[in-house]
Amino acid sequence: MALVGFKRMTIRVLDGNATPTLGQNLFVIEGKTGEGATRTAKISGLASDPVKTYGSDVAYHVSNRGVGDVKMEMTAVDIPSTVLAKILGHQVKDEIIGIGADTTAPFCSVMLESKTANGTQAQVGFFKGQFSMDSEELETLKDKQEELPDDSLSFAAIASDDAETEGLYYVKYIGKDDAKLKKFKGQLKMVAAG
Repeated sequence: MALVGFKRMTIRVLDGNATPTLGQNLFVIEGKTGEGATRTAKISGLASDPVKTYGSDVAYHVSNRGVGDVKMEMTAVDIPSTVLAKILGHQVKDEIIGIGADTTAPFCSVMLESKTANGTQAQVGFFKGQFSMDSEELETLKDKQEELPDDSLSFAAIASDDAETEGLYYVKYIGKDDAKLKKFKGQLKMVAAG
C-alpha cells in the first residue's frame, strides 16, 4: 500500500518519564514556522536477506526469519538546533552546543504520519533507536534564491524491550479509530500509558 505525503514526525526521547512533555522529551516536526518541516523518509531493513540451503542440486530450503538492519534515512527542513541537540545527545551549556568523544544519542521512539492513496490516515513508527547526523554543510549565498537546505538524519532501530511489544522494531496503523490510534501512540510512548 502506497503512502502519500509526509505530514508530521513526532520524536519521543525515552528518558524514563511516564508522561511525555512537549519541548522537553517530546518533539513534533510539522511545518510550523521556525519549528521545522518534514520532507522525506526512507525505511529499510524490514525483511532479512534470504539464505538458501542447497542440496540434491536444487535450492532445498530458504531461511529468512526476522528483520535486516532496520533503519530510516530522512530529511527535514530547519529543525531547531535545540531539538537536534537533544535527539543527537549533543552537550549544551549556556546555549553553546558541543560534540565530542563522549557524545551519545539517547534512545528515542518515532512516529511518522502520512495518508494512503484513498486519503485514510496512516501512521508508522519505531519503538526504540538512536538518531545520528553525520555532516552539516555551509554554502555561499548566490544571486538566485534557492530552497532551504535539508537536514539529513539517520535513525537506527533496535527491538522493543517492553512486555507488550517485545522483539518488535516497527509498527504501522492505517485507519480512523481513535481508540486504536491512542493504543498505537501509547505503544510508542507518545502519550501516557493507559
